[in-house]
Amino acid sequence: MSEEWITGGGTSDAGWGGGHEAAGMPGIRVGPGARGRLMAGEGVRILLVGDFALEPRQEPALLRAAAEERWADLTYLPGSYWVVADGGGRRFVCGDLSGFRSVFHAHGPGAVWSTGARRLAGHCSAVPDLAMVAARLAAGPEHWPHRTVYDRIQAVPAGSGLLLGGRAGPELVGISGIEPTLTLSQGASTFGQALEQAVHGRMRTADGVAGADVSGGLDSSAVAILASQTGEIRAVTYADAFTSSEDLAFARRAAAHMDVDLHVGQGGPGELPFGWSREQPVTDQPAAVSLTTAQHALYLRPAAGLPLHFTGHGGDVVLDSCSAAWIGMVQCGARKEARRQVTNWARARNRAPRELWRAVTRAANTGHAGALQEAAARVTRGESEARRPGVWSWCHLGACATWLTPSGREQVASLLSAAARQAREESRADLVEQETSLRLVGADARDTVALTAPWRVRQVHPYLDNQVVRAAFAITPIERHGVRAFKPLLSAALPSLPAWLTSRQKPSAFRM
Repeated sequence: MSEEWITGGGTSDAGWGGGHEAAGMPGIRVGPGARGRLMAGEGVRILLVGDFALEPRQEPALLRAAAEERWADLTYLPGSYWVVADGGGRRFVCGDLSGFRSVFHAHGPGAVWSTGARRLAGHCSAVPDLAMVAARLAAGPEHWPHRTVYDRIQAVPAGSGLLLGGRAGPELVGISGIEPTLTLSQGASTFGQALEQAVHGRMRTADGVAGADVSGGLDSSAVAILASQTGEIRAVTYADAFTSSEDLAFARRAAAHMDVDLHVGQGGPGELPFGWSREQPVTDQPAAVSLTTAQHALYLRPAAGLPLHFTGHGGDVVLDSCSAAWIGMVQCGARKEARRQVTNWARARNRAPRELWRAVTRAANTGHAGALQEAAARVTRGESEARRPGVWSWCHLGACATWLTPSGREQVASLLSAAARQAREESRADLVEQETSLRLVGADARDTVALTAPWRVRQVHPYLDNQVVRAAFAITPIERHGVRAFKPLLSAALPSLPAWLTSRQKPSAFRM
C-alpha cells in the first residue's frame, strides 16, 4: 500500500514526480493508491487527496469558498487530507494543522512544491543544510518551522497553506481558526463528537475491518474501543523484557473489553533499538521510529494487508497540556492561581515547590525571544544546560551542543539569534508549546509512513485530524492540563469509555 502524496508546481508550472497526473488539474501528480476527489465550478477547481468525509451537498459551499478565496474553509471536513484549489489565476495548496499532510516549496524560475522534502530536493538538486542539521540536533527542530534540512527547500508550517500566482510571489495563509477560550465542560462534547466521527468514518471506508494499536495507554486504547463499536478490530501491541507488565495488563483488559484477541509481538535481542537493516527505507528527515523499526515490524505483522491501522499518535498533545500552561497563566496575570497549582502538583510528587515556581516565573519573565538569545549565547560559549529546569522551557540545549566545532557553534548561534528576532514578544508559552508539540508529532507520524509501507500497514492517526485538533485546542491549555486527573478531556468527552481506563494515572511506557 503506497504513501499518498501529491506534487506539482504553480499555476503555470509543469507537474513532475511519480504517480499519475490528476485529471482536470494540470501540473498535479497524485501518487498511486491515493484517494482523491475533484470538484469543478465556474472558474474554480478543488482537488482533495487523503482521508476525508465529503457529501455531495457540501460541494457547492466548498466551490463558493474557493471562488471567494476563503481558503481556510476548505480544511473543515472531517479527516486528514491535502487541498489544491485553483481560482482567479491563483493556486492554493495546503496540508493539515499537524503537518502530517506536509507541503514543501522551492523558489527558482517559478515556484515548485511537493509533499515530500527529499523528493523536492532531488528535483531541485538541493544539498543538505549542515548548519540547520546541527541546529536541530543541538536545540530541536521546533524553532525553525519554515526550514528543512535541505538548502533552498522551505516548509509550509503546519497550520498554514501556500498561495501561488500572486504578483508578490508565494504567500502563506493561516488555516487554523483556533480560539482557545472554552472550559473543559464547554468543549468536551464537541471534542468527543469530532473524535468519534474521525474513527467511525474511517471504519466505514474500511468496510468495518481494521487493525489497531492497543498499548494499554489511554490514547490508543480509546481509539481502538471506538473503532470496535462499528466493526472488527485486530488489536496488536509489543512487549519485551524492558516494557511494562502493567501496560500489557491494561492492553489485555482493553482487548477483553472489545471481545478480541490481543496479538503481542514478543521482542528479543533482534528487536533492540538502533538495529537498522540495509533494506530500511530512507525518511525525509530523522524519525524516532527509525530507532525501533524492528520492534514495529514485529508487532505490526498481524495488521499487514488490512485496509487501515489505527494509532494513538497525537493523543498526548490534544488530550492534555504540559507545565507550559502554568507559564502561560503567569504571562496572562493569573499568578496566584498558577502558584497554587504548581505547589499542589509538586507536593503531590514530593518535589520542592519553590524550585519549580522559580523555573516557571523565570520562563515567563524571559519570554520566547529572550530564551532563544540566551541559548545562542550558551552555544557560542560551548555550554549545554546542566539539567532540565523541571518544567517546560522555551529552548533546551542538549549535550550535543558542546560537541560542535567553533565554526559550527557560530552557525548554530546565528540561527538561534535569527529565530529570536522572528519570535513574537507576546507569545504565550502554553500556546507555543501545543503548536510545536503538534508539529513534532505530525512530522514523526509523516516520516513513519515510508517505514510502514513495505510491511503493507497503512497507519491512520485520528487525533491529528483537523477537526479533532480544533476541538481540543478550543479548550484552554490549563483546562486540559491534568493536575488532579490524567488527561481529563478524554473522560469528559467520552463518558461511555470504561472508567478503569480513563481513570488510569500513568502513561503507557511503549507509546504507539
